Amino acid sequence: MLRRLKEGKFFFLLGVLLLLVSPQFIRAELPGQQNPMALIQSGTESALKILHESQSRQAPSLRQRKDEILAIVNQYFNFDEMAKRALGRPWKEQTPEKRQEFAQLFKRLLFNTYINRLDNYTGSNERVFYDSEKLDGDYALVKTHIIYQGDNSISIEYRLHRDGGRWQVYDVVVEGISFVDNYRGQFGSILTNESFDSLLIRLRQKVDQSS
Repeated sequence: MLRRLKEGKFFFLLGVLLLLVSPQFIRAELPGQQNPMALIQSGTESALKILHESQSRQAPSLRQRKDEILAIVNQYFNFDEMAKRALGRPWKEQTPEKRQEFAQLFKRLLFNTYINRLDNYTGSNERVFYDSEKLDGDYALVKTHIIYQGDNSISIEYRLHRDGGRWQVYDVVVEGISFVDNYRGQFGSILTNESFDSLLIRLRQKVDQSS
């Protein structure tokens, strides 16, 4: 059902986006209270630490830490806003209960998919560069790029929103491909011929398969 975002090239990077923190990163200052650039930088570095520790077997595998990691990732990503934007106009037509289920299934699908792919992670020499931060009221854009496997480069942009004084990521753009836009197109294609309930059934099946 769901096409993959050039996964041969992006699966590591997209996984990092969903693993922005580690338990060791919990400090007195809540993550969302940092400015956007600091939030992305500290989170990315902590994510790479998790990956390298798991790869070197200095810590439990990523699968074994799924629930632990997901609880912390919720502090950094606004999955409700991400799900709302990914669904698009049909979001307004759904009951609060169906919106909540869709958002939870969407979060689980993303998280499970990329956790599972990261179990095959073999990198160790990534270099992350934090290029710029642009603020526009309660919205922010942080531009970064990663150098890997020699001189290969991939650009990543983080779109954040501040709600209640906390910054959270609501979309990620990898090499010009928006996470939210990509899924909106896929969901829209399904809803052209099927009901929203059918979409929920598809998502439940996908989540079960990826668990």
